[in-house]
Amino acid sequence: MSLNGMLGTMFRELANSDWNKNRIRDNRFKHLPHTGLLHSYEYLDKLVDDCEEREEYEAILDHLYQFDMEKIPSYKEIEWKIINKLR
Repeated sequence: MSLNGMLGTMFRELANSDWNKNRIRDNRFKHLPHTGLLHSYEYLDKLVDDCEEREEYEAILDHLYQFDMEKIPSYKEIEWKIINKLR
């Protein structure tokens, strides 16, 4: 196997590793407090479905509250979805 083939295999394995998938997943929640833009309803709704820990739900709520979006019906739906999951 050539060096390019070995490197390609190594990078594919790394990209498909559980470590990398978890890193990418965690970064989606960690960036929410640092963004100056409101994420779409669809993106945030998908994040809610991917939440595993209370802190992840709270990061989404904080993002909504940062932009006062809990007053908009679609975003209010996300807020209630989170509140119901945290009960």
